[in-house]
Amino acid sequence: MGDTDYSRYLKIDDLLTLQVPLTPGARDELLFIVVHQSYELWFKVIIDEVRHAVSKLLAREPWNAVGPLRRMVEVEDLLLSHLRLLETMSPEGFLEFRDPLNPASGFQSYQFRAIEFLSGGGKPAMLHFELFSDAQREWLQGVHAEPTLWAAFQHGLRHAVGDERADLLDALRAVYLSHETAELSALHAVAELMMDHDERLASWRFQHMLMAGRQIGRRPGTGGSEGMAYLDTTLSQRLYPELWEVRSVL
Repeated sequence: MGDTDYSRYLKIDDLLTLQVPLTPGARDELLFIVVHQSYELWFKVIIDEVRHAVSKLLAREPWNAVGPLRRMVEVEDLLLSHLRLLETMSPEGFLEFRDPLNPASGFQSYQFRAIEFLSGGGKPAMLHFELFSDAQREWLQGVHAEPTLWAAFQHGLRHAVGDERADLLDALRAVYLSHETAELSALHAVAELMMDHDERLASWRFQHMLMAGRQIGRRPGTGGSEGMAYLDTTLSQRLYPELWEVRSVL
């Protein structure tokens, strides 16, 4: 029998040393740290699931991309619930430990930027973001060079409709109106899961904006951002505008 037990396998002793509040007596800081560390762990899972889905779409196996994408969406639902945990903090409780965090900011989550890139969105300017370390920027450069979920979906889509040069909206319309083959049905399921992904990110941005307003009002954000003024500008962002548009032409 092996000597691996629960604590050794999960490295619990190491894990529990990683929550180090900066402000003595700040009641809510431990919660804040745990929630954000768990975010980063779940981001790691999302990145793995997106990469797996991309590989299956490029292999023209859209039915094998459904499982990873469904798991990704379930994780994103879980992350939305984490925001409700953060909303249990009072504004004055958050302000007890906020200033020592500067310039740390969720804006600096390079894994979140990787999710945007792998999904088919993201801003190339993030590759040169000065608050990322050299190693983080180098890693993001590699991620940015990988095939994206959106590109892999289009690759499978045009093959399934039998026209590599087909107009994208026409090809999407065909997938939504025709389920005559297993491949078309699977691509329809993938498209809807990508919509779920897009919708979850939009919901997260909106809920995050509300939470920030509840905690800090119109104060500037840490990390040099404009706080709610910046968050307001992100609310209209969509990863897959064509998937939203196709609904108007069905």
